[in-house]
Amino acid sequence: MLIGKTLKEIRSAKGLSLAALAEKSNTTKSYLSKIENEKRDASISTIRAVCKALGVPLNIFILLSEDVEEDEYFELNITLKELARKYVITN
Repeated sequence: MLIGKTLKEIRSAKGLSLAALAEKSNTTKSYLSKIENEKRDASISTIRAVCKALGVPLNIFILLSEDVEEDEYFELNITLKELARKYVITN
């Protein structure tokens, strides 16, 4: 799953610069750039902060992933919902 590519597409669609997203998500422009260019992996806390800043759900990366089949999406989405209930994950 290419999180960086998806992140860049969403950020661009929302009309945000890297600097603006970095500020809104309390991270750095450099770190986000490395994530978008697949040079760094994003921590779950960073993904959560970025999703909140973009106003999108955490599972957006699964929804927009090109390499996840429909049945895999449903299985992953159920797992995410279970984790959210267990750990009270909120956007």
